[in-house]
Amino acid sequence: MTADVQSLYARHYLPLVRLALHLVDDLETAEDVVQDVFAGLRTPPDDPLRYLRRAVVNRARSVLRRRKVVRGFLAGAPPLEDAEAADGDVLRNERRRALLAAVAQLPRRQREIVVLRYYEDLAVTEIAEILGISAGAVSSSLGRALDSLQNRIGEDREQ
Repeated sequence: MTADVQSLYARHYLPLVRLALHLVDDLETAEDVVQDVFAGLRTPPDDPLRYLRRAVVNRARSVLRRRKVVRGFLAGAPPLEDAEAADGDVLRNERRRALLAAVAQLPRRQREIVVLRYYEDLAVTEIAEILGISAGAVSSSLGRALDSLQNRIGEDREQ
């Protein structure tokens, strides 16, 4: 690993793990995703942060596709019970828990856009570049995602 790539790693590793974590919902897998991206990086690209974010999103997509295949094979097995997190401080209140669950249920593209917009605080144009879609597609997907989240959270409160 060149010195330039090492400095990129030191500077961007944690924010990229956070991004991957929001996409794959598993810290160990998120770390693997980011490490795989850096392992494939030989020289720093022209716009390193944009490249790294896009690579992390693409790698996370691959991980999620593999998970879907595995879940398809395991569909005949009885489902595992959801265990409450050992660390109750991670999810401090019911509203946040409901929001995270609702975000996880969004379609892949909408989930990616919500994570990039609200967790990574990126502009619509930056998201469009990372995902390789138009800014209009980002805006419309974001609008649909927000409508869906509002409906899901509203339904949870009524129950």
